[in-house]
Amino acid sequence: MKIEITMLPNKKLLYTAICAVNMMSSALYAQNKEITSQQLNSQETTGDAKQLETVSVTGSRLFNPNVVSPQPVSVLTAEDIKATGAVNIGDALTTMPQLATTFTMGNSTRYIGTAGVAMQDLRNLGTSRTLVLVNGRRMVSSSSGTSAVDTNLIPTDWIERVEIITGGASAVYGADAVSGVINFILKKQYEGANFHAQYGSSEHGSFNKGLVAVTGGTNFADDRGNIAASLEHSWQDPLEFRDRFGHASYREILASPGSKYSRILTPNSGGYTRTLGGTFSLGGDFDVSKRYVFDPDGSVRRQRFDGPYDLNGGCADCDRNDASKYTQLQPDYERVTLNTVASFDVQENQRFYFEGLYNKANVETHSSPAFGTYSIRADNAFISPDLAALMDGKTIRVGRLDLDAGRRGENTERKTMRVVIGTEGMFGDDWQYDASINYGRTHERRQNLNNRIVERFNAGLDAVIDQMTGKTVCRSQVDPNTDISPEVAAGCIPFSIFGEGAIEPKAADWFNTTTLTKTQLTQFVAGGSLTNNSLFELAAGPVSFATGLEYRRETSRQRTDPLDQSGATFLNAIPDSSGSYNVKEIWAEGAIPLLHDLPLIKSLTLGAAARYSDYDTVGSTEAWRYNLDWAVNDSLRFRGNMSAAVRAPNIDELFGGQSQNFGFIDDPCASAEISLAKNPEVRRANCAALNIPADHTDTVSETNKGLSGSNPNLSPETGRSWTAGFVLTPASLPGFSLNVDYWKIRLSDAISALSFQQTAERCVDAPSGIGNAFCQNVRRNQTSGQIEYVISINENIAAIETDGVDISASYSHDFLGGKMRWKLDATRTLGYTDYPFQDDPDEGEDYLGALGFPKWKATLGINYARDDWDVSWYTRFASGTVRQDTYDAYRANPYYVQPGKAGSAISHDIRSSYDFDESGWQVYGGITNLFNSDPPVVLYGTSLGSAVYETIGRAYFLGINYKFF
Repeated sequence: MKIEITMLPNKKLLYTAICAVNMMSSALYAQNKEITSQQLNSQETTGDAKQLETVSVTGSRLFNPNVVSPQPVSVLTAEDIKATGAVNIGDALTTMPQLATTFTMGNSTRYIGTAGVAMQDLRNLGTSRTLVLVNGRRMVSSSSGTSAVDTNLIPTDWIERVEIITGGASAVYGADAVSGVINFILKKQYEGANFHAQYGSSEHGSFNKGLVAVTGGTNFADDRGNIAASLEHSWQDPLEFRDRFGHASYREILASPGSKYSRILTPNSGGYTRTLGGTFSLGGDFDVSKRYVFDPDGSVRRQRFDGPYDLNGGCADCDRNDASKYTQLQPDYERVTLNTVASFDVQENQRFYFEGLYNKANVETHSSPAFGTYSIRADNAFISPDLAALMDGKTIRVGRLDLDAGRRGENTERKTMRVVIGTEGMFGDDWQYDASINYGRTHERRQNLNNRIVERFNAGLDAVIDQMTGKTVCRSQVDPNTDISPEVAAGCIPFSIFGEGAIEPKAADWFNTTTLTKTQLTQFVAGGSLTNNSLFELAAGPVSFATGLEYRRETSRQRTDPLDQSGATFLNAIPDSSGSYNVKEIWAEGAIPLLHDLPLIKSLTLGAAARYSDYDTVGSTEAWRYNLDWAVNDSLRFRGNMSAAVRAPNIDELFGGQSQNFGFIDDPCASAEISLAKNPEVRRANCAALNIPADHTDTVSETNKGLSGSNPNLSPETGRSWTAGFVLTPASLPGFSLNVDYWKIRLSDAISALSFQQTAERCVDAPSGIGNAFCQNVRRNQTSGQIEYVISINENIAAIETDGVDISASYSHDFLGGKMRWKLDATRTLGYTDYPFQDDPDEGEDYLGALGFPKWKATLGINYARDDWDVSWYTRFASGTVRQDTYDAYRANPYYVQPGKAGSAISHDIRSSYDFDESGWQVYGGITNLFNSDPPVVLYGTSLGSAVYETIGRAYFLGINYKFF
């Protein structure tokens, strides 16, 4: 049950309250403060335990105040998070320039089972290559078969800061850190009590969201111990497309029916081969002169084409599909999180600690209805006389989206628990130790809503008149020679599909069902470390050294509903899957001061780290890192880093199973496709060797069937990363800092599965002929030569190379009796090339500047604080892109009339807070997307690339904090 805050009865009151909070001033708030030197460990202690206080270096396991961060690090603080108005941390992280918007709340429904999951993706290299930690330790995954963490389940009120460590970090933190690490630093102790509530609402539809959190803690045993807990509840309502954008509908329409390339993004358009009421053709699918549609009353008429149309199934000002009736922009989401910590100082150099987390999340999402192209025979019981005359005794094929049978969807419940028990302390004069056991478990129950049982639907669709009774029945009930089973025939309910709303609820309830998929993931980690920050002295200072051992076991098991397993439903046939692996690791890290207090060298330190891992699945792997830190003086510091990273294949990639899949294929042996090959003569010869005639035509109009999935023979991925940059903190300008870092990452032996199209093309484009593995995976009809089935499984065949520059500048100074803080964080990606076949570098695909891969991403914030007031302005920017999936696709098609590109994404947020002096009360409010910016047309945040745009519209939030004591 959702908690409502009754002090905000409507949006006008909310708007008025927020304006009152913001009216005092308008300034910007500093976001993403980079830590370029030491970070105080948040283990605040009292009394005799003060000796346990250490200085930890972000991006390192060392605790030496003379050692600085060897890698670029950006930080999101608790105040930064509050400034965004987000009630789930995943929403706030999408603002960081280093992170791609691969999984947001709006686009997380792209795949089965990921609704509501926020998995982070550094540098656009994939969520599986970004390691997420909590207090420096691993967190159990929330996605079947992967190690990707759902960051939405982390309690926002318990976060002290989020550290983003870019570049390869496998040697220090372990596998999966190919692109970097996101480390959530949570409170380790708390004394007092706090109540926090926030409520927000959008101008569009009924999209409301809120947060209620209670935190409390106390010391005991003469302040040697502390125990604390927080309970947090957040929620958001669903947002439907029609509530945000009405019935806006755009499609790329060919400039003329006979044109192949010139495309125009046209309003009031859509597909004409499937409609909500049903459509059919008495000629070819694209012969618009012979197309018909059904009105809601079941009558038939000519399909309307008042505007342009093309031979790819698109038209404008016509009878078309209206996707706005079923598209959803945001799911219904609710989360409850309980977080607990405890610590006890046994003596002055020994402490026991405990961390516990329990999270329950519920998400419900709705998507497009089931659809198809259905054969209707001339004796169908629902055929009207007018339709019968048109059919003239022949069968027609009706293309339809069955919205009247209900939208498909998912209702998912995820329960995640995590427990950490450990001890830390010192022995001798210089040795520090930390040992812990970490166990996590995720249970997921996913209901697949309105999941069509295909046999029942086909049985009810084939309705006839019973000649004995004159009643409408299913053919299978009077004809024993159908393919329908007796059990289905006995309960069959006939129905019509002629016209929107034709399918009656009784029939839909019969052929639809709710199937259930259950998933369990577990993680067990045991490890310990030893650190000595003064192993021995050199002329330039003490040598630091750290080492440790770790054992980790991951398991994943998914049990699919028997109906879905068998392929009996509208979903693909999805098998059960299960797997596990364990890994034993040893690592070491050191820092050696080389020079100190010389001309132009205040300090020069060499660092190194190495990790050896032994997996029971892929064998042994090694990762390493070298770094150099050169402080010229107090104002200028240079740093560089070179590392080798590894990522072992996850459970899903190894053991996820192989399942049915579908994909569109333009047959490369079709006569029209031969000339498009890289070497047409090679393709022509190979197609002839497959006995494909030279005038072959691809007649498959639907998706091709195939098989995709896991491969137990995969090898680890390997990565190389380089960073080089400087930190400028001029003594002549106190409060100013500038960080500039160049980074480059190359990933080899990347795990990838070819598309069906790529598999078909590689078969016939191989200079060595058709005796290759790709041709073995493409099955053709022996008579017609048409492609019937394609196999495409995971393989270590790809490579990715990307590089860029991170820029971070901040300035803090006094202003008008208060404090002004300015902060800019920006990432300029210089290149991003994907090599589907690493052995063929000439076939690299350029993604930079394509949808989802902007060249620039930046955040700008300015904050002004004076007395009890705090006001901020926050701007997010992403540069414009082309609308294609890759930039090469744009280059290959220069005939786009307009627009081939999408504009930049810019949005502005404001927030203000006021602290009631010494009362414990704070009130704050804000407006996100202040100017109600709309995204470019058709980029509505539901896909990977379009998620960079603000799609909710202007929204308001108001909150209170109260510290009891």
